[in-house]
Amino acid sequence: MSKTINLTLPLYPGMPVGNVWAWDAPFRQEPIVTLETNGVRIDALSFHSETGTRLMMAATIDDNAPTIGEIELDKFVNCEAVVIDIPKGAEEEIGPEDIDRHVANNPDYHMGDIVLIRTGWGNNKRYEKLGDDYAIKTPHFSEAGSIRLAEIMKEKGSDTVAIDVAYIGSCGWKHMKKEWVDLPKWLRPPFPSETAKIYLKNYTKDKAWPDWAASWPLHAHGYIIAALCNLDQITSKRIKLTALPLMARDCIGAPVTVVAIED
Repeated sequence: MSKTINLTLPLYPGMPVGNVWAWDAPFRQEPIVTLETNGVRIDALSFHSETGTRLMMAATIDDNAPTIGEIELDKFVNCEAVVIDIPKGAEEEIGPEDIDRHVANNPDYHMGDIVLIRTGWGNNKRYEKLGDDYAIKTPHFSEAGSIRLAEIMKEKGSDTVAIDVAYIGSCGWKHMKKEWVDLPKWLRPPFPSETAKIYLKNYTKDKAWPDWAASWPLHAHGYIIAALCNLDQITSKRIKLTALPLMARDCIGAPVTVVAIED
């Protein structure tokens, strides 16, 4: 008997993932027509490419890398995945020592597996309880931890890491957090506000790359599935994972629906 577990963050107005950084265009949902007036309900939805649980790819940093529409449909369907526990709390880093201890010689990690890392951050609807702090205070990789994981994945023939943290690494620690996130909300109206556009115009590569240094090694290596939830419902060390992104053909990443199938 198999069990299907939904690992996908729900999308709803005010959700934290996709709502705090200067480039975030928060998820919005508003009625176009209503049952009361029109006899039918249709909603307008808007969001950006890293809203909620999402697939991130090398195209984020490489113009020559494939976009969503260039990925084979079965790339993330019914894939072998190994579940690796690396417990972390608010603002804690996943360092190279964690990777060496939990990933490098893990007996359940087979060649070509998706590496599914469970920190515990996505459990118990914490995203609802913490609000924006779910994204701002997320555990994340250190740069050295990200580099070490990419090295091991290359050795094992793996090209995808999936994880239950809101953001992969660094979290704008040097510039964007202090210059944008730490401001009162009324001083940082979300994209596409003119305030956000002006900030991003001045947020050049010399600021962005140090701010997110721990993300780039994993982006460059392959695929990242981030902001998973409900990983505590998985009881096996090995599962089948399916991740289907929104088919936004020319996008460099997209929200994704992820399910685990446990035998």
